This record gives sequence, structure tokens and C-alpha cells, in this order.
Amino acid sequence: MENSSLNLSPYLMIGIILSFLFGSVAYGMYNSFGPGSKALTDSIDEHARMHELGIAHRHD
Repeated sequence: MENSSLNLSPYLMIGIILSFLFGSVAYGMYNSFGPGSKALTDSIDEHARMHELGIAHRHD
């Protein structure tokens, strides 16, 4: 008879890597679209608004 011991080490490593990947993606989406995103300002939109209103500013 053959010994049917299964080495679970590769599956554990793949599981850890996948959970880290999905966790990072979920954390990034939460930071982008979550409750903290309400306080962020769009700098490109603000700059375009300054041009539309004719506000003098410098382009550094």
C-alpha cells in the first residue's frame, strides 16, 4: 500500500498569498470609496474651476 500523506504546505502558502492579495484590494477600495473619501478633494477639478472662474494663479 502507498502512504497517502498529503503535504499541505503549498496550499497554505497559496492561501496566505491570496488572502493578502484580496485583503489589500479590499482595503484599497475601502479607502477609495469608503466614508473617508468624502473629505478628499479632486485637485484637477479644483484647478479647472479656477480657470472657469478666471482666478489668477501660477502654474509651477
